Amino acid sequence: MNQIQNTSPDYTMELHNNNFYTFIMDFRGGTYTSQVHAESLHSSLKGWVENLRHNMNEIEHLGAKTIQEIEEQVLPFPIDEDPTLLKGLKNVWFFNVTTKKGSGHVLIVKTEKD
Repeated sequence: MNQIQNTSPDYTMELHNNNFYTFIMDFRGGTYTSQVHAESLHSSLKGWVENLRHNMNEIEHLGAKTIQEIEEQVLPFPIDEDPTLLKGLKNVWFFNVTTKKGSGHVLIVKTEKD
């Protein structure tokens, strides 16, 4: 059974004219969510890694070394290695991360700001 945990910090990275990017990560039996405001998919990845770091004590099996491994895989994403846009869907991407502690699947959903 998966554990659902909101890993968003009390603050958000609020920038003008940005969109919400919601990250849903399945990692070692747990499902962890967070949201960031960002100008682009690429900049949202940085905010997501910062959220992981901020909340690492609340996320089982995710310590500083594991977050560093994830960061090395997603930052910077070369332009030709973007997360995969899911076929038939708009503003939904997927990517995998692999660490010494295990692998994870990450969905990103972009929601335009009102």
